[in-house]
Amino acid sequence: TVEPPKGLKSNLLRAYLSFEEEWFDSAGNSDASRKAFRKMLFGLCFFHALIQERCNYGPLGWNIPYQFSEPDRQICVSQLKMFLEENQTIPYAALRYTASEANYGGRVTDAHDRI
Repeated sequence: TVEPPKGLKSNLLRAYLSFEEEWFDSAGNSDASRKAFRKMLFGLCFFHALIQERCNYGPLGWNIPYQFSEPDRQICVSQLKMFLEENQTIPYAALRYTASEANYGGRVTDAHDRI
């Protein structure tokens, strides 16, 4: 298995190094959507790094130990790019639902961990 990097900075660095420059530059269909993509991409990568770091605190971090992995982040990033390229406006509700409820939240079973 591949262990997640230790610390937020290392996790963010690993996430950004996994993106190909051509893929990164091609995201969005306008300057505004490219700017939005980059900001939201950072948010997703930071969120992923944060929940992985939270796992280090055992019961203080999560009531139940969850296994979040790189594919969780990768599918969210792919969906972000797809939604921005296929829509004229940013579908915030759809992005929030797919990331928080389906991709990450679908695994969380304890009500106190969902807050």
